[in-house]
Amino acid sequence: MKKTILFFCFLIILFTGCKTYKEPIRISINSWPPCELWYIAQEQGYFEDTPVEIIRFSTWSDSIASLYAGKTDLAHSTYLNTIQKANKGEDAKIILTTSRIDGAEGLVVKNYIDDLKELKGKKIAVEVGTDEHFLLYKALEKIGILDKDVEIISTTSEKAMRLFVAGEVDACFTYDPYMNQAAKNGNGRIAITTGDIDGYSDAIIAKTKTLEKRPEDYEVLINAWYRAQEYVRNNPDKAHKIMSSKENMSEKEFQEFYNSFYFYTQNENKTMFSAGVLKTHINELNEFLLKNNLLQDTVNARDIYSEEIINNITD
Repeated sequence: MKKTILFFCFLIILFTGCKTYKEPIRISINSWPPCELWYIAQEQGYFEDTPVEIIRFSTWSDSIASLYAGKTDLAHSTYLNTIQKANKGEDAKIILTTSRIDGAEGLVVKNYIDDLKELKGKKIAVEVGTDEHFLLYKALEKIGILDKDVEIISTTSEKAMRLFVAGEVDACFTYDPYMNQAAKNGNGRIAITTGDIDGYSDAIIAKTKTLEKRPEDYEVLINAWYRAQEYVRNNPDKAHKIMSSKENMSEKEFQEFYNSFYFYTQNENKTMFSAGVLKTHINELNEFLLKNNLLQDTVNARDIYSEEIINNITD
């Protein structure tokens, strides 16, 4: 009798042990068109057998903070913010450069400034320590003046617009809708946008602990990301209806916003990782952050990105 019981216990352990029970990969998102692609992937079954939980946050900062606090496994970030967050919580790595939005952020100047070199000695409002701050640095570099040659007024992106409209600054670097509002209501013009300068891209970052344990699941997720983009291209009306409902925007408004993004292909990502393009951007950001006392120590580029996932994905 005991042998029979033991035999059945062995069978139960054997068969139940054959099935793998996984915790879901937790994706943190916020209101931003590329983030909505995860809902398309979910509704179309592109995650396959990989369990996924999409967790929505009201702000981008809360979304990314959740990953570094260890509460989520994947988030949307930028190169700059990944560097700033390094060694401040959970380790995370860039596994994909997702997109850029050309022309939606830029430098607005007063109409009395005829030549942009006249900005030397003038006041420019920007949110210090952000991608906009770095992009201002790149814009000034393009103009041919140094950031030390202007007076930086540190404020939020929205208040930068308000200071410009009130005439308290000569220029501001901000993003839409504040950029266009500043130009329209502040007797100014948009002088340089992100379409004119390089250096800003969004990225997907993965929590290193989960990445090392479950690389195959991340391959499924990145494949799902690209399959969702293809679905949007082939079914724009259905897709925009789903995604716009998450943003509380009209389908037309969302479509215009979504179409302003450039999404990097798999091959472009493979080139970025293998040809050192990503490493070059990270090192440039390191230099900028250290120079402006926004970083204490240089972050090793190889510590914050991994090409493993994108290289294992076939076109």
